[in-house]
Amino acid sequence: MGDFIVTCLQAATPIWLAALAGMYAQRSGVIHLGLEGLMVSGAFVATATAIETGSIALALAAAIVVNLTLSLLFWLLITYFKANVMIVGLGLSLTAAGATGYALVVVFGSEAAVQSPIGLPQPLSGLTGPLAPLGDLSVLTFAAIALTWIAWWSIRRTRAGLKLSACGSDPFAARSAGVPVDRYRLAALQIGGFLCALAGTELSLAGVQSFSDNITQGRGYLAFAAVLLGNVAPIGVSVAALFFGFAAAFGIQSQLDFNGTLPPQFVLMLPYIVTIIAISITAVIKKRRGEQPTLILERTL
Repeated sequence: MGDFIVTCLQAATPIWLAALAGMYAQRSGVIHLGLEGLMVSGAFVATATAIETGSIALALAAAIVVNLTLSLLFWLLITYFKANVMIVGLGLSLTAAGATGYALVVVFGSEAAVQSPIGLPQPLSGLTGPLAPLGDLSVLTFAAIALTWIAWWSIRRTRAGLKLSACGSDPFAARSAGVPVDRYRLAALQIGGFLCALAGTELSLAGVQSFSDNITQGRGYLAFAAVLLGNVAPIGVSVAALFFGFAAAFGIQSQLDFNGTLPPQFVLMLPYIVTIIAISITAVIKKRRGEQPTLILERTL
């Protein structure tokens, strides 16, 4: 049972961190479909830097710098060039997927996965007995828990958080009240870039400690779905991300229980099938309650 819980947490952590990034963006009024691209960019840069320098700190710093730059570009395109936020987000994800695949060949001379000599620290690696499985969790899993509390406190208990929410719920009223909406959106996207750098680093330098083409496998889109399922709230988003982690772990465990007779394609499909079902059920419940859907395009920009 302990191993299964650890597998759930390991599968959920990158989705969890990216979902928090999407939550900040959507709180500010930006629908962020570029989470996938930021995750894969962070994963590649972190792995390449770790291989070249042998330093986890430099790997994480490099991933953060790259993602902050991409997030700034995202903001410039949708703010000053008035580009469609949905298209820019998808463009970012598709471009990053292709660029990292190409960079994998250019930098390392192979399309195969590249192995990192170092991985993320595991703060509980010294545990023994029933708690020993927790030793496989990286430091970023525990960081996700802390960051969820920080997100809840900052949004619910600070003036900046309330202004950020106002930028998304009614940007015209926020501007009338003197709130610099564009600056708050920039801040939200920069926070998102930072969190996606953590998500990408967790994906590539925890557990497998390697980078391969299409390493994210749609986890960024699962993170976006978690934002919708969690009603753009820190706790709800985190629970949704853990739910997807459970679905992924269940698929892996099912493969083991059936001794490989279960088609591996089913295991890969399971989280996405669960996503479709969960979103559909949530939409029906909200419709019966007379609530507005979470995704409101008119409020984005």
